[in-house]
Amino acid sequence: MDLLNLEDIAEAMNLLEICWQFRSARVLMAGHQLGIFEALRTPKSSKQLAQECKTDHQMTERLLIACCSLGIAERQGDKFALTNLGQNLLLPESPRFIGGILGHYENLWWFWTGLAEVVRTGRRDAAPSAPKEFEERWHEFWIWAMHGIAANGVGQWLAENLDLSDRNLLLDVGGGPGTYSIILCQKFPNLKAVIWDLPKTLAIAEQIVKRFGMEERITLQQGDWNKDEFGLGYDCLLMSNILHGPNSQADMKLKKAYRAMKPNGLLIVHDFLLNDEKTGPSPAALFNLMVGSYSVSEMLDVIEKSGFRDARLVAYHQKRGAGLITAFRP
Repeated sequence: MDLLNLEDIAEAMNLLEICWQFRSARVLMAGHQLGIFEALRTPKSSKQLAQECKTDHQMTERLLIACCSLGIAERQGDKFALTNLGQNLLLPESPRFIGGILGHYENLWWFWTGLAEVVRTGRRDAAPSAPKEFEERWHEFWIWAMHGIAANGVGQWLAENLDLSDRNLLLDVGGGPGTYSIILCQKFPNLKAVIWDLPKTLAIAEQIVKRFGMEERITLQQGDWNKDEFGLGYDCLLMSNILHGPNSQADMKLKKAYRAMKPNGLLIVHDFLLNDEKTGPSPAALFNLMVGSYSVSEMLDVIEKSGFRDARLVAYHQKRGAGLITAFRP
């Protein structure tokens, strides 16, 4: 083999880099868990930071150098400080805080650590459990993670690709933190929304709705889709990340959505979607491995079989592996 002339060398280098990407994720997780980012509300030297966070001085400085390389910290003489990006994403008082994401990903980390055994046995519980302090707060981290994701690009993308200027009342089924409803109501002044979810989820959504001052336009409705109907009289309905492939009870959820909507009501589905060849893209393929995912054509078919018409893919977020589909209730 001629090692000087390899046709796939660029692809090989990219794959090797993918193998190392866990390092950057661990820098963010460790900094968050150790309280490094909160301690950097004011600039500090690595020695001062180590004393405050009760960490090793030398390794703390190395971690800070890594944070600088990620664009979330910067040097200011002999001190370190958070950049604007770091402040916006890593401080709890920020409306775009991603601490929930980092906690949620700590829980998911252990599934991926045990992936070989999960594939070998077909049992998700073959993977090791996350540390107790993370596992016990699984639901809290998950819902706050959904807020962090929606608030940092995905919700804005959703709003850019929808026209709800002629719609008045949105039902956000399984709406989690309600961030999508907040963004859509911010864009469309005519719109009001109802976030429909379990009580413990709505307790978090209530905090977020108040934080953005949307109490007059967004209300909360408790419900369990395994037992309850979604209500009546909605002229648009959002189902974001609740139709995860064949095991997601998509038929049942879509039929309840149909019954909740007015004639000519707009159904909005946002979810991870594989291409029709089921070869990618990578984010959807990886999500499918962990949870499940439809292909684009499968999702369109499931929606239309539930009675909706004119189902079509209106946008696809390649970097997220997520599609945005609309359809109408006759």
